[in-house]
Amino acid sequence: MKIRSLLDATRNRFKKYCLANPSLTQGDSIEMLVDNWLPVIYTIHRLRMDGIEVKTGFGTKKIIVHNEDADECDGPAFWNARQALSDIKVPSFRQRPAAFVFERRTPNNEMNEVLKAILFLTTLMGMTSTQLTFSYHMVWEKKNVTEIAEIVETSKANVSKTLNKTPSYVLRDIISLH
Repeated sequence: MKIRSLLDATRNRFKKYCLANPSLTQGDSIEMLVDNWLPVIYTIHRLRMDGIEVKTGFGTKKIIVHNEDADECDGPAFWNARQALSDIKVPSFRQRPAAFVFERRTPNNEMNEVLKAILFLTTLMGMTSTQLTFSYHMVWEKKNVTEIAEIVETSKANVSKTLNKTPSYVLRDIISLH
C-alpha cells in the first residue's frame, strides 16, 4: 500500500470531515485536519493492517487554513499535536501509541472526537494482523462473515471465530452511528 494512495482514499471517503487534504510530510508523517475522528482511525486501521506501527499526536483549538493541504495550514491545533508527539518520544512514554494536548477552554465536542479516536486506536493496537484485516472488512466495508471469508479466502468458521475474539462487532456498531 502506498501512503499517498491511502490519504487520497481517506479524503475521498470522508470529504465532509476533512477540512483540508491529508498530507504526507517529512517522508513518514501524516498531517490531517479533520472535525471528526473517523478519517484518522480509518487511516490508522489501514496502516496497522499493513504492519505499520503508528504514533499519533492529537491537538485541539484554532487552526489557520492557508491552502487546501493540511501541511500548508497552521495554528495552535497543529502545535499541540506536535507537542503531543514530542511527549511520546520521552523514554518513559515510548510505549504509548497516542497522546493529546488540549488547550484550555477546548469545546467538549472537540475533546470527545479526540478521546473517541484514542479509544478506538488502543483497541486496534490489541489486534493481530488477521484480526485487523477481518475487522476492517466488517467495520469499514460493511461485509458480513460470508463475504469476508470469500475476500480473504478462508472459511466462514475461521472468520467468525476470529471476529468473536475481538470487539469488532462493537466497533462496527459505533461506526454505524455516524
